[in-house]
This record gives sequence, C-alpha cells and structure tokens, in this order.
Amino acid sequence: MEDRTHAVVAAAFLILVTAGGVFVFWWLQSGTPQVKDYVIVSSRSASGLGVDAPVKYKGVKVGSVRSVKLDPDDPHKVRIQISLVAEAPVTHATYAQLSTKGITGLKYVALKDGSGARTPLQGSRKHPPRIPLRPGLVGKLEQSGETLLKQTDALSKRLNDLLDADNRAHVAHILGNLDTATGHLVALEKAAMPTLKALPQVADEARRTLERSQSLLSEVRKDARAVHALSRSANDVTEKVRNDTLPRLDRLSRHFDHTLDGVNSLTRELRRHPRSVLFGRPPARPGPGEPGFQPPAKGDAQ
Repeated sequence: MEDRTHAVVAAAFLILVTAGGVFVFWWLQSGTPQVKDYVIVSSRSASGLGVDAPVKYKGVKVGSVRSVKLDPDDPHKVRIQISLVAEAPVTHATYAQLSTKGITGLKYVALKDGSGARTPLQGSRKHPPRIPLRPGLVGKLEQSGETLLKQTDALSKRLNDLLDADNRAHVAHILGNLDTATGHLVALEKAAMPTLKALPQVADEARRTLERSQSLLSEVRKDARAVHALSRSANDVTEKVRNDTLPRLDRLSRHFDHTLDGVNSLTRELRRHPRSVLFGRPPARPGPGEPGFQPPAKGDAQ
C-alpha cells in the first residue's frame, strides 16, 4: 500500500515539474520579442565597439550587437552581426554609423535613413541582409585628421625643399635688404617730421588765404554789380542823348543854317547897295520886256 502511495506521489511530482517547466518555457518564449539578424560589413575600424553594444534608431534602442569579428570572405573587412526587434524599420535606405556614447567613449551602432527605396530589407537566417556602414562624426574627424597629417607632411617636405642652403642665403639677403630699407624709412621719417609738424601752420595759412580770397571775391562781385549799374546808367544816358538831345541839336543846326543863309543874303545886299541902310532899298529896275528897261552900260556896277 505504501509503495503505491509513493508511486502516486512521485508521478504527481513529475507531472507538476513537467507542467511547471512547460509553463516557464512558454512564459519565456511569450515575453521575449522576436528578433531579426542583420550583418554590417565594412573596411573601417570598429575600435571601441563590443558585444552587447546597443543598436539605436533615432535614439531608441532597437537591438544589440551579437558579434564583432573579421569577415571570413575578406579578412581585410570587419563583420558586425546585430539583432534587431522585428518592428525595427529597416529598409533599403537604412545605413549604419558608429557613434560615441557620452563622455565614456563607448561606441554603439546608430541606424539612420538615407535616400533610396523605403521597402523592407529582406533576407534569411542563413544569409542575413546587409546594412551599409557610413562614417560618422568620429570617422569623418579621423579621415580629416589623416588628410591633414598627409597635407602637413607634404608641406613639411616642400618647406625642406624650399629652405635649402641657396634659398636660406637668399632669404637672409632679403632680410638684410629689409633691415636696410627699414633704416632708410626711419631716416626718411626723421627728415619728414619737421615738414609734418609745419603742415598745421601751412593749413592755417592756406585757410586764411582762402578767407581773404573769399573776401576779395565778394568785393569784386560788389564792384561788378556797381559797374553793371553804371553801365546801365550810361546806356540810359546814351539812349536819352540819341532819342532827345541829338534830334534837338539837328533841328538847331538846321535853324542855324537857315539863319546863316539869311545873314549871307543880307550881307550881299548891303555890299550891292550900301545906301539902302540910310535911304532904303532902291526901286527895282525893270526887267527885260518891262517898260523903261535899259540894258546896263559897261562899267556900271553889277
């Protein structure tokens, strides 16, 4: 009887353990989100990126890094395998960048959207889809630093080639000429200093001369206005003489000529008949054809 009781207890315990295991497995499976694997292959360095490093999309964690190793197909490249939640929006336009987390220097994978088709990136578990890796800010700084170092090295070589013995001697000669020219400039400055000091006095004298010239110009303008007024007065006098005085003088001249003609006639008459002053004018002689006409005798006064 006891053996049967022990068997029942053992069987019940086994059933409970099995049921508990199934429940735990189911609970673990239901609480674990479905993930998809992706591969990032790049020839860039993945220094600082480790396993279980987060994978973020727009600052939200969507997965983690499963492994970081050399690509078996090409040992010169790095193969990064990541696992992402199923709802992560990975498309043909998605690319990855290695970013630094805070001041710790730890790196993580950041997924970003670029240009291209927005269709989901498909693949299989055996051949997971590949996401391209582009240089981030740190990578760009490293590239810029390498480029700058190369340029600096090239510049250094050019400077070494430039500053050979002959060029150094030439530069020394140029520096000597510059020193001589500087000395000449100092001497020229000292020689020009009295002239520069006299410039304010010259400027004051020029200002006073300009003021005197302006005063003289004002006087000339006043004289010009006076001359203009005098010219207008002379023109008025000329017009008056021409329009009034000259016609009067012309009439007076004609009257004087008429009077002079009368005086001349009187003079001739007195010369012919001086007695007419006392006895009056003699009667006129009859003319030819008139009664009593006698031709004058020879010797008579005409």
